[in-house]
Amino acid sequence: MFCEGVVKAYNEDRGFGFIQVENQQKDLFFHIKDFPHRHIQPRVGEKLKFRISHDNSGKAKAENIIRLDMKVKESSNINTPLTYSKKRIKKNTPSKSFNFWDLLSGVVIIVIFFALIVPYISKIYKRQKLKWQTSESVSIVSSASDNVTNSHFSCDGRIHCSQMKSRDEALFFINNCPGTRMDGDGDGDPCESQFR
Repeated sequence: MFCEGVVKAYNEDRGFGFIQVENQQKDLFFHIKDFPHRHIQPRVGEKLKFRISHDNSGKAKAENIIRLDMKVKESSNINTPLTYSKKRIKKNTPSKSFNFWDLLSGVVIIVIFFALIVPYISKIYKRQKLKWQTSESVSIVSSASDNVTNSHFSCDGRIHCSQMKSRDEALFFINNCPGTRMDGDGDGDPCESQFR
């Protein structure tokens, strides 16, 4: 059974002291080894809760001591000293208040994420869309002379100059077929080195 009392005296050099027990006239002996948080010395007047036991010689002493006035500060540092408080610790502590800077930093991270990922995804989508396009026969509506010469060409998957037989064929392909690679300088004149 636990009893309550206060520290009446403590000898720091020898590591022992006496507790004035409630409703008892005789003081009770204690040793520092029975204290929790031994690195903080007991103070005279400190409230304690404890059990009374007897040693081998039959003398009464305090053990399983609980320090009632001690409040442990929450800290990541183990060496942070503990403090005493006569107030009880509140069980319902208020939750963390709204922090504008946390919200702002979260929004900035989300915006940066979308600014980087959306263009990347759209490039992939465009490349896939070009792959899915089928090569279809397309006729050019132009002058009569072009109609006669280009009417027998069709998009058949060829994309390089080395696959073309004439300049007219290369011209038909860059104007009508997706994904061709015959006009490196972008001037509309395909395979310039091959067909001069």
